[in-house]
Amino acid sequence: MTENWIDFTLSVIGGGMALLFLFDGTRRLGTYGAHRRAALMMILAAMACALYGAFAYWKYLDHKVTLSVNQRKAAPSQLPPSWGRTLSPEKRESASLARARHAFVEAGAIGTYFDRNGESRPFAPNLEDVQRRERVVAHYTRVEYAVRNSLAEALLWLILGPVAILLGLLMSRDKGPRASPEVGGDGEQSSP
Repeated sequence: MTENWIDFTLSVIGGGMALLFLFDGTRRLGTYGAHRRAALMMILAAMACALYGAFAYWKYLDHKVTLSVNQRKAAPSQLPPSWGRTLSPEKRESASLARARHAFVEAGAIGTYFDRNGESRPFAPNLEDVQRRERVVAHYTRVEYAVRNSLAEALLWLILGPVAILLGLLMSRDKGPRASPEVGGDGEQSSP
């Protein structure tokens, strides 16, 4: 999902130019031999491709760490019977209800809480709790999608760079148009 079209456009143009220059620099080196302009073109383009790939891999690692931090284990959904005995009944109910709500929103676990009488009751999420849980799940899904996209982009750069070099070398083997038997020495068709 592209969120910023200007960044996307600049990345496509910059990446395309880097691959084109890598291809053409390799083709020129293979065709005409070693000379400074072709070597410089190839080296700069290879560095640009490597930077694009390294940046994509860095984004992958960053998103992966973000995802692992966000998906840490929530507090246990079941509270021991002795939990919060020193609190007043209202504070005990409020704290245990907040803990059960947090466990539901973060992990989707339906836990228990203590009411004012000290009895353990199952937590029943309301509409607002369900909406919060949906936002958390949507966030995790977007981050997982970004992780996969960043890894795919890094692998794409890892593949496209060597492919551009290989295609440049293959194109350098073709030394240009060859004269066919029907074409005379001056480039005009010979008449029968």
